[in-house]
Amino acid sequence: MREVRASVGAGFVYPICGDMRTMPGLGRQPAAMGIDLDENGEIVGLS
Repeated sequence: MREVRASVGAGFVYPICGDMRTMPGLGRQPAAMGIDLDENGEIVGLS
């Protein structure tokens, strides 16, 4: 075990062992909520 991290929002701690990598947390709102069509039928919000 090389370090211990705290996930404050979830309320727990977890060990990091060896070359283990972690993924970032998810946002409050899915990215799909920002995708839409404009008045010309073009997709907006994918960037």
